[in-house]
Amino acid sequence: MKRSLSLSVALVATLAFAACGFEHATSVLAPTSSSSGGGSSPTPNPTSPNSGASSIVGVWTSRDIVSSLPSPNSCGNFQYQIASQTASSITGTFTATCGNGMVLSAMASGQVNGNNVTITLDGSGSMQGLPMCTFKITGNGTIEDNGNTLNLPYSGTTCLGPVHGTEVLRRPQPQAPPAPEPTPPPPPPPPAPSGPSDGLDLHSAVITGGSAADVANWPIAAQITGMDFTGNGLRIDFTKKDGGNRWPDVVPPGWDGPLQYTVWMVVNIGGRWYTSGGVEYWYGLQYSGGPVSQFAYNWYYNPQVWGPLANHQPANGEQVGFFVTAGDERVKDVTRVRERSQVVVLPFPSGGGYFSF
Repeated sequence: MKRSLSLSVALVATLAFAACGFEHATSVLAPTSSSSGGGSSPTPNPTSPNSGASSIVGVWTSRDIVSSLPSPNSCGNFQYQIASQTASSITGTFTATCGNGMVLSAMASGQVNGNNVTITLDGSGSMQGLPMCTFKITGNGTIEDNGNTLNLPYSGTTCLGPVHGTEVLRRPQPQAPPAPEPTPPPPPPPPAPSGPSDGLDLHSAVITGGSAADVANWPIAAQITGMDFTGNGLRIDFTKKDGGNRWPDVVPPGWDGPLQYTVWMVVNIGGRWYTSGGVEYWYGLQYSGGPVSQFAYNWYYNPQVWGPLANHQPANGEQVGFFVTAGDERVKDVTRVRERSQVVVLPFPSGGGYFSF
């Protein structure tokens, strides 16, 4: 009989110890999705405070989610869902885990005074191998970080013993709106219209007759627009022939009147290009140079002056180049502006013809 009584006392003591207090400690509360613990009451619909106080309604979760805790008297992984708030009070639900594996769930109530928050947690804890046990925890926290962080020192007792600590909780923030699309840069300006270009490489041509040897390097400042080959001579139209921007006149030594421009012919002799200033025009003269069939005879008649150009009459259809230069470039180099037109290449029209460019 005495032995049975001792055994009963031992069993009662064991159960009493298993149902003893538990202590929870953590530090920062942060917002997360809500979770329900066993035995918690249904979550009321969130409401906003009815005064000018800042709303702290929402889900607050521990800043640091951990898989294990440093001691049996510490707690972590807080989730505090504040569902309702008035001018001075808050209500909601609370869950946490503690260092010995106990899972806590509770109804949570509290007071709000400016940035100071006092909460009271009354609930139950569950742990494998033990019956449900009650706990009570209080905390006095401070709202920081523009209302998005709750720094919560807490203390209390559970059936396994005291708990205490500080937990930092945060409330998730709405995602910032995406940055506006950058203003696209303005489109690049359209390329400047390209000027006229040579129909052949004038740098490869041999210059004869005392004309400017560097004529290939002169800027192309005028554009040939038309050429009329007739029995009375050649008329050549170009952009600086007339108007206020026309090429200026020059008076060569030994002349008693001005000249405006010179026409050059470029011919291929033996696989090489040759050219020289051929015909001079004064301002207003339309046709000069003689019949098309006599260009070589009239333009380049002296082999001692013009070399291979002398007496080379282009055949009908032969590719021949023409261009104009400012001033007098026939057997001399007299000009006020060193400008030229592009070189145009055309099939030589022995019977005459008109070409536009």
